[in-house]
Amino acid sequence: MVNKSIVYWASPIEVPSLQYTADNMLTNNLVKTRLILDKILDHINSGDKVGVKVHVGEAHNTRYVRPDYVREVVKAIKAKGGIPTLIETQGLGEHVQHISINEEYKIGVWHRRNAADHLKIAHLHGYTESITGAPLEFIDGDEGIDRKIIKIEGIQFKEVSVAKGLFEYDKLVVISHFKGHPLAGFGGALKQLGIGCVSKHNKHLAHFSKGVIVNIKKCNPSTCKQECVESCPIGAIKVEGDYAIIDAFTCYGCLNCIQKCPVKRAIKAPSYNPINTFVEHFIDNAMAVVNYGSEKIRYLNIAIDIPAQCDCVSNASIPVVPDLGIFGSSDPVAVDKACIDAETAAPGLPFLNKEEEWTKPIEKGIEKFKALNPILDTSLVFEAAVKNKLGNTNYELVKI
Repeated sequence: MVNKSIVYWASPIEVPSLQYTADNMLTNNLVKTRLILDKILDHINSGDKVGVKVHVGEAHNTRYVRPDYVREVVKAIKAKGGIPTLIETQGLGEHVQHISINEEYKIGVWHRRNAADHLKIAHLHGYTESITGAPLEFIDGDEGIDRKIIKIEGIQFKEVSVAKGLFEYDKLVVISHFKGHPLAGFGGALKQLGIGCVSKHNKHLAHFSKGVIVNIKKCNPSTCKQECVESCPIGAIKVEGDYAIIDAFTCYGCLNCIQKCPVKRAIKAPSYNPINTFVEHFIDNAMAVVNYGSEKIRYLNIAIDIPAQCDCVSNASIPVVPDLGIFGSSDPVAVDKACIDAETAAPGLPFLNKEEEWTKPIEKGIEKFKALNPILDTSLVFEAAVKNKLGNTNYELVKI
């Protein structure tokens, strides 16, 4: 019989009072976060360099984890003598894209693709040292391609490009915003590991069917100026004989070559992976990250302000369930499963549809993300995670 993992949970209920007594202050979510941290940060010793994995949120997103919670983590680590640094990785791709909202207003999205733009969004969202109490470092470098190759025996992958800077830290604390996701069904601790801690190379392989490839029937270097070679920021393309060749190991899917190539369809863009493949790929990524040392990592899931979309998008939408509280554990599978179970047991929230009519709330006992998008199946994540021995779906919920 598999032993149960422990998941600590603090209710989201905050009791307002005109007179702030000690009992009433314990209902504050930041205080309760600190109480959970007192339970789970047993792995930190004085002098440890501690990486605090965060996701600062995409530009225009208003549902990301507020830096107040991160500050509580930083304070708790310092109280144990640890030396905390917030760590992040770059988003996919190469360029900011501009989307027209109407004739007069455009927004720029995908700002997190390099350190300079990413840092601006981080500061805009309050992720500064003066607010959180710790500096922010991009562990995959300025362009998101600094990596260390980790060999694994995963479901799909035999090696994964983990963000190189991760290995500079003695311990990790992974802070995750529990919310929906258009492919995984939900985002939490496992997704922070499998997408948030790898370089662009394996972010690309998680999302897309294959690397960028050359159509040798259409490619003819003698009829162009070899714009693809010039456009590649890391020298992954070279011309050999009658056509260009892309080094799949080096390429990280920036798609510059496709944009610059003057011959239509001479370079093929990859297609998105089906959902089950995406799940297995990012869980394999997570396996490589956890190989860093599962005993060195602790997980804090903030299940507050829970929309159907992830923090990587600009339009995450409104919450689909009430706030569920704060969850903490040494087991990434258990902490995510506890969040999904809480979300399933909770009543849904009504929201306005396109006709500006309030919808009927999804009932208790129904998994909300799948109800909103029937192609999703959160159980795939747990099946893959258990197969890769990342943790345990059997857990004991301990209320703080």
